[in-house]
Amino acid sequence: MRGLLSLVMVAASLTAATAWSLGRRCADSATMAVEGGFNRGGNDMSRRSLLERLSVSSVLPAVVAVAATSSPEAAVAKGGPASEAELKRMKVGYDGLNYLLDKENFEKITTKCNPECNRNPDAIREYLGLRSMEHPLYKIEKVMEKAQDNIEDVDLLEDYIAAIENWQNAVSNSNSLSYTSSFGEYNPGGGKDAVEKYLLLSRDEAVTARDALKKIISILNI
Repeated sequence: MRGLLSLVMVAASLTAATAWSLGRRCADSATMAVEGGFNRGGNDMSRRSLLERLSVSSVLPAVVAVAATSSPEAAVAKGGPASEAELKRMKVGYDGLNYLLDKENFEKITTKCNPECNRNPDAIREYLGLRSMEHPLYKIEKVMEKAQDNIEDVDLLEDYIAAIENWQNAVSNSNSLSYTSSFGEYNPGGGKDAVEKYLLLSRDEAVTARDALKKIISILNI
């Protein structure tokens, strides 16, 4: 039943329009598979395989009904699709992360001299949209969710959802590591080495976040 559980999890996470579309396609395919199994005879299809396909064809429409009520128009009430201006925020934020993560830029941006030079891990959080409401990536996850309805190819939905999860996890990890780096010099057993260690770990997570955002942008054809 792994296939059924995966379909249920994906369908439940979709916005109304995409869930409705995906559900109809999957349910139709499952029905055809079952009919084909009966036509070929019992020797070509195991009892277990037949039951799984019957389960998909009967359960998935119910899942879709919960996610999308009766039609794709229900997505409008949930705020999708994302506007052109909202989609542009992703591209601007992505360009900013590329700038930050350039080796030379990273050294400059994460170093403050006044007059003594010290690391500034908080700069990473700023470029991830965690410091200012004016930053293009501030709460960008809401836009990503709305943008599910901007995807033209339904087959890319699963990859899109996975990319959003990767983005969220990487941003959360980078945020925590950056914060730890900021106080690394004052923690027991800490010092400048600890600051540098957690700063670079935060950078690695920011790279992962940047790559996930690139995948999202690619799927949305921004």
